[in-house]
Amino acid sequence: MKNKLTFWTITSVLSILVIYTLVTTVLMPVVKKNTLPKATVQVSDEKEKTVKGNSKNHKDEIISDSAVAQNSKDTKMQLFDLRKKEDLLHSRLSLANEDSMYLVLDLITNTVILELKGVSLRECHIIDSKISNSIKMYHTEALLNWMAEPFTVKHVEATIPKIVFVEKIAPKDTIEANKLEVEPTAAKLGDVSIVMDFDRNLRLVIEQAEKPDAEGKKLISALHWKYQEIEIRRSLESFIKFNREPAMPQIDIVLPKTDVTILYKALPLHPKLILRM
Repeated sequence: MKNKLTFWTITSVLSILVIYTLVTTVLMPVVKKNTLPKATVQVSDEKEKTVKGNSKNHKDEIISDSAVAQNSKDTKMQLFDLRKKEDLLHSRLSLANEDSMYLVLDLITNTVILELKGVSLRECHIIDSKISNSIKMYHTEALLNWMAEPFTVKHVEATIPKIVFVEKIAPKDTIEANKLEVEPTAAKLGDVSIVMDFDRNLRLVIEQAEKPDAEGKKLISALHWKYQEIEIRRSLESFIKFNREPAMPQIDIVLPKTDVTILYKALPLHPKLILRM
């Protein structure tokens, strides 16, 4: 009887330890995503020259910052918002000088804007959005550094091809050509899901608002499972090493199907993103 009691006591204690380790090192980081890796942006040469060329203004800013430190929280928040707007304008100005389309993700007005040289080509309304806790818990100063410059795509995957090729066999003569003169059928607008991994550790997931058909649902599920499988593998490795790497901060947005398709096909292979939140 004593041996059985000892056995079950030891088994219970070990089970509790295993469950605790599993929850703290594997499950909680995946569910909460509450750890954000350090992300700092180097000050560009142009910005540095501007600061050096306006030393008086810089001194005034230091004085104003010290004065603000003694003021209310409202004043500090106003300064924080002004600095965010300044960084946003710097980012848009830098991309306006490039010959490539880019995205402006505005989570304040809930819009995604496709721009070229500062001109809005298409504005899409965000139906729903979700921001991971790791971004929400970011310190204000760190958040400014993280968002100070445009993000650049490192890897993109989608359920639809970026470029569609149509293969046609040339007719042998005019008689055969006349027989082939029919109205072209419109291409099927496939269901869309996009996963975009940017530098500075940011993932943007864009989903369509419409319910996918059977084929689209299968493709979307396969894409999502691919990234979930990576997280599961990392979690299992962390369970063995008792040390889990921080989860990637993620932003999920939902757009109309037509908008998602147009944005994906219009953007270059390595587009840039300006984030406002």
